[in-house]
Amino acid sequence: MKVVFVRHGKTDYSLADARQMSQLEKDYAPLQRACIPAIQSLADHPSLQHADIILSSPYTRALQTAEILNRQLQKELFVEHDLREWQADIKGSYIPLSERDRRWIEYRELFANGNEVTNAGYESATALYRRVTSVLDTYQDYNTIAVIAHFNVIESLVGYREQGIEYGEVIEVDYQPNL
Repeated sequence: MKVVFVRHGKTDYSLADARQMSQLEKDYAPLQRACIPAIQSLADHPSLQHADIILSSPYTRALQTAEILNRQLQKELFVEHDLREWQADIKGSYIPLSERDRRWIEYRELFANGNEVTNAGYESATALYRRVTSVLDTYQDYNTIAVIAHFNVIESLVGYREQGIEYGEVIEVDYQPNL
């Protein structure tokens, strides 16, 4: 099965940060309006043209990206809860931005070296990988699926990317379902 990952467009966190919203509330942040034309142009990508379906994270930034693409590609769209972003706080509580960033840096350093801490308060790389693959495995009857998701979700399958994954970047993966 081919999985065509698309990282969601750039997010507008200005209101969420100004109001010190919890991580859960931040998941409702929309795309920056300026990035929408770039997302629209992704519909011309050959890999997306061949997708049988579109899967999306439930977070607004991914859903909005998926909806923009879906409008042009006219594919079935499914929202999958377990395609949500890596959890900086497994309890979903508000943590200060500085702590969220510290945890993310620690997670990334561990991931880059093939290590992890299971009691750090954030989601482990193994837990993230398992929930993403559990979703993909349910779509094994499709040849090509487009997945609109987040940096860490994509990286959990493609491996560590020192240079990161750009907003709107398309990455193709040959995926063997865990039967």
